[in-house]
Amino acid sequence: KGDNSAGSDEYLLAANDGSTWEVRSDNVSLAKHLGHTVMATGVVAHSAMHNMKEDTKTMAHDSGVKKSDTEHGHMTVTELHHVSDNCQR
Repeated sequence: KGDNSAGSDEYLLAANDGSTWEVRSDNVSLAKHLGHTVMATGVVAHSAMHNMKEDTKTMAHDSGVKKSDTEHGHMTVTELHHVSDNCQR
């Protein structure tokens, strides 16, 4: 599900796992998919740092700490596939 609260050229995407992503694209029209369910592919900003954070969360989970998927990241969308006209979130 996306909304335009992040700004005029950015959209907030809510993922099924509870994470949120600020997304933008120069090549894909995001506006026409507001409120829809989509599958987005793209380039994660600061991916090395993002991956280190995810690895740390996994290691903590392996040690008994509850892993939370409520993540926030930034992504430039390169491909978008329409799944449904509505959203469950």
